[in-house]
Amino acid sequence: MTILQSISANDLQELINKQGKDIMLIDVRSLDEHKSGSIPDAKCIPHDTIVDNLDKIPKDKNIVLFCQAGKRSEKACQALKEKGFTQLTQLEGGFSAWASNQLPIKQSRKAISIQRQVMIAAGLLITTGASLGHFVNYSFWALSAFVGVGLFFAGVSGFCGMAILLEKMPWNKV
Repeated sequence: MTILQSISANDLQELINKQGKDIMLIDVRSLDEHKSGSIPDAKCIPHDTIVDNLDKIPKDKNIVLFCQAGKRSEKACQALKEKGFTQLTQLEGGFSAWASNQLPIKQSRKAISIQRQVMIAAGLLITTGASLGHFVNYSFWALSAFVGVGLFFAGVSGFCGMAILLEKMPWNKV
């Protein structure tokens, strides 16, 4: 394997069967996405922390990176290439392609993803604030505004306080 090569899901499965110990699979999705389903034996190193975790990635193995569809793993491959890694491969179509080919999947938990939980909670809070503001007291509109501002801030900054809070809930513990 060479720099920024890509491999299909079925070809990767064959390669794993032949050279399992010489390959390191890295899932560059979030830990939440990884726990909801991943390729067996894949190590989760989110793409935005890959450079901070170079000590966990051996330079003497073939490294296969994947995300959900391919964008994040492409960025992670580029970052590793810049740090001197040469045996890099990207899974074509990412985990979606792996799953659609009905290849083995390891799941750590069966809960709804944190992103969906945030959407459910935000939608519920906004609807509650709007309803209470209309039927009870106009001050409840502030709840809807507060959640809206929080969503805007999360989109701009990448920091979502609600997601952090939801990750600590008991139903999201493994």
